[in-house]
Amino acid sequence: MKIAFVSYETSFAPCGGIAAVMARLPARIQSVSHVETVVITPFHHRVPKMVTLGHSYEGSFGIKTADRNVVFHVHRHDDQVPYYFLLPEDRQYFAGQRHPYDVPGHDLVRDALLFGAAIPRALHVIDPGKRWTLLLQDWEAATAVLAMAESPGRSRAFVTLHNSYDCHISPDQLHMAGINPDACPGGTILQRALPLTELPVFTVSEQFARDLTEDKLQTHVFAPQLQLTLKPRVIGIDNGPFQELAVDADALESAAKGDFAPLAKWKAGHRQEFLKAVKNLTPAEDRPVWGNTLKFRQDQAPWFVMAGRDDPRQKGYDVLARAAAMFLEQGGNARFLFFPMPGDEGLASLVFLKKLAEQYPESVLVFPFMFREGFMSALRGATFGVMPSLYEPFGMANEFYLNGTVGIGRATGGIMQQIVPLRGVPSFTTAVEHATARWSADSTPATGLMFREAEDLPSEVDDWRGLNAGQYSRSGEGPDRVEERQQYALFRSMADELLRAMQDGAEIAREQPNVYFSLLTAGIAHIRQKFSWNRAALDYVRHAVQ
Repeated sequence: MKIAFVSYETSFAPCGGIAAVMARLPARIQSVSHVETVVITPFHHRVPKMVTLGHSYEGSFGIKTADRNVVFHVHRHDDQVPYYFLLPEDRQYFAGQRHPYDVPGHDLVRDALLFGAAIPRALHVIDPGKRWTLLLQDWEAATAVLAMAESPGRSRAFVTLHNSYDCHISPDQLHMAGINPDACPGGTILQRALPLTELPVFTVSEQFARDLTEDKLQTHVFAPQLQLTLKPRVIGIDNGPFQELAVDADALESAAKGDFAPLAKWKAGHRQEFLKAVKNLTPAEDRPVWGNTLKFRQDQAPWFVMAGRDDPRQKGYDVLARAAAMFLEQGGNARFLFFPMPGDEGLASLVFLKKLAEQYPESVLVFPFMFREGFMSALRGATFGVMPSLYEPFGMANEFYLNGTVGIGRATGGIMQQIVPLRGVPSFTTAVEHATARWSADSTPATGLMFREAEDLPSEVDDWRGLNAGQYSRSGEGPDRVEERQQYALFRSMADELLRAMQDGAEIAREQPNVYFSLLTAGIAHIRQKFSWNRAALDYVRHAVQ
């Protein structure tokens, strides 16, 4: 038997969390299972990182679609495990440039279906006659089971959901890819695919498995069509950490003994490194800086940092922007650093961050590009890393802690497993207590701050639908994301509660530094004790490898 991870994105053509998982999990599964493991993925021929990748030719095959025969070439690249890239001769396919999904929606569906149709043939080229177990990542890879639906000896296949996004699909679209829609009934890809896969359906944290069938955003907006399928089947296997420990070992050892001065000095040094990188930065059209780097105040005020690719349905940059504006309007003394990677809506859709930086040039800087020279220093020098996620399958709190920064997060998904909320502060509301009760007992050492909007808002479901609809201007000429979403009580409550958490955090950093560093050291220990790629691999093997 062999194991194949089937994934539309990898670290060689990254976009989000799947790429980070693919860089770690396949090799760990091979190690603990002692079963040869490979990754099969499209060759995204316009993604720069992939174009320069060394690889060998392994064979070719053709896929007959409704109107043409598409010839694929299989190329291999050896990393921790072998990667097999499927490259069609017709370069209209897999043509994303910034990332694999950087194509019109119709093209993405077409390409994902073609990718799925190619998987059975690719398996035969890679190792003919071998018995395969397939680990399919999200709906783009779940198309493989649609292509195998009529094969009586089809490979065992499992799906891992890194989010709940799905895609409606018509019988005509399936016919065009050479797939019989009658063999896989349903309205969406996952509706059609999940009944054809093995038990269970995986997701990337225990709490997100619960959210998929309990959280109103999931049950009423994103995945109502999957509820009957998921409720008895979905389980969460927690990802491991996405970062090695970067904190100075001697400083951390001193902190464990109650001496926080070396850790404070370590963080202060990184803060200065970031400021030096900003001073040396020359803005350009492809590297714009919003805010005035000369006016940015270089005092001892706490720094709040947020980073990651902008997904307006998930990330929450607008929630933090609104909370930061209220914090500064009320005379709060803090600095806000935003590192958003523009998403599908582009740079113009982030105009609300530009307005915030222009309004508060002494306190806000926005770097809407990959600021390699300064980002890690900012992360390590910051006081708090903020995650105002509308939902969160796993989350990057582990990256904050392992880089020496305390987390502030909305109580949702994997964030609740990574941050143990501090009790006895105004932001620890009844809503936070109810949401986190499964993961955080009274006796558990606190590691950070959490917030949660008011419970039982009458408009909650309608507000989630409104937030997801995204009726704001994407060009920067009409109401921006914050202005449009202000009409929703749910959004306003999120921003109000995040404001309260940041006020708590700023007071702790200013008045109780020993409490702050206790949160940090406990947080680092919590991440290192609770999350492990070996543990995740063993759980996958226990369920999927027989």
